[in-house]
Amino acid sequence: MAEIGERPEVRLVAHCRRCHGWLVSPKSVLAGIGPTCAIREQSELRAALAAQPVALTLFDIAA
Repeated sequence: MAEIGERPEVRLVAHCRRCHGWLVSPKSVLAGIGPTCAIREQSELRAALAAQPVALTLFDIAA
């Protein structure tokens, strides 16, 4: 039986928006994404931005 002075620990948990795994870190809960998924998401975003065609200006065409 629990002692009178003991109180249960209450934690806020949430699901990762990417993999739907449990988030228990306060920082991850606040961000809504776990650290591994955040790194993967940033990597995919950089790759998508790098794959976009570069817009040409009239100065680029004339050269």
